[in-house]
Amino acid sequence: MAIGLPLISVIIPTYNRAPFVCEAIDSVFSQTFTDYEIIVVDDGSTDSTKEVLEKYQDKIKYIYQENSGVSAARNAGIKNSTGSWLAFLDSDDKWMPQYLSTQVEWVRRFPDICMQTTDCYCCRTASEENKRTYFEMNRVIKEFKRQDYLLLTDPFRFVVMHGPWQVGSTIFYRDAIKKAGLFDTNLGLNEDFDLMARMALQGPFGVIRNALVVMYRRNETIACLTSQVKTHPIQARELYEKIYEKLRSIETLKGLEREAVSRLMGMNRRAIGNLLLMTGSVDEARESYRQAFFIDRSLRSLGKYFLSFFPTNINQWIIEKRQ
Repeated sequence: MAIGLPLISVIIPTYNRAPFVCEAIDSVFSQTFTDYEIIVVDDGSTDSTKEVLEKYQDKIKYIYQENSGVSAARNAGIKNSTGSWLAFLDSDDKWMPQYLSTQVEWVRRFPDICMQTTDCYCCRTASEENKRTYFEMNRVIKEFKRQDYLLLTDPFRFVVMHGPWQVGSTIFYRDAIKKAGLFDTNLGLNEDFDLMARMALQGPFGVIRNALVVMYRRNETIACLTSQVKTHPIQARELYEKIYEKLRSIETLKGLEREAVSRLMGMNRRAIGNLLLMTGSVDEARESYRQAFFIDRSLRSLGKYFLSFFPTNINQWIIEKRQ
């Protein structure tokens, strides 16, 4: 670990993850790069989290707060950190040993970047085979072609169109994240995307092809953000829309940047229409398609609107076929 001020502050928010949090912390201690500090923010856990962390004693900074949500916990970590760079790790995930050293290696090559991310594996258990990477899910993998690294000097449109993103595989320059405004504590979903979109307006963005993080989607007693998307998809999409509206209202956006957000809003509104149609809410679905067209005058939105006048079973068949 670092002596004096560290280069990187590792911030680990946790809530009732006593069975997993030590594995996350140990993955930081296993890093080949050692100039860091670890800050664990306990967001009001009611299990044995505090007790299991006692073995680390002065090796970590432990902060306890009343339950306020993951964004508030991450912000508390930022405010109590001293590193020039900030790295976030969820308490049920883990880093591969070369994660920080790879991040720092590329930062030293491109010192002007404000944010840098790696690919990561998504799985339910440690033994799960055929792990899918996040860059495969958000289509970033196609952008590399034969390269191992992408340097994006004007990254906002790229970040917007390739979301969602994971802060658990991303490092942030301290000064830039303060200018961007930290995590929005009013959001209960997709706060990673919101922050990274705002960060993309602060300077260059580096993207590393290597998958160096393992992110677990476990079956837990506490509801996770991913499960909210599955159990309440329309409500989740409506929350996404609020985030997009917030981004589109940023006064400094350039014309093409604003168009990128509008395009994303149109796609999201069409997705809401599809969900409504699948539940048999035809009139609401048609209105959603109409709104999508006026947000972003896409032929696809217009086509969806006219198709909504066809028999519902035909539209449902088309939607299922394309999923």
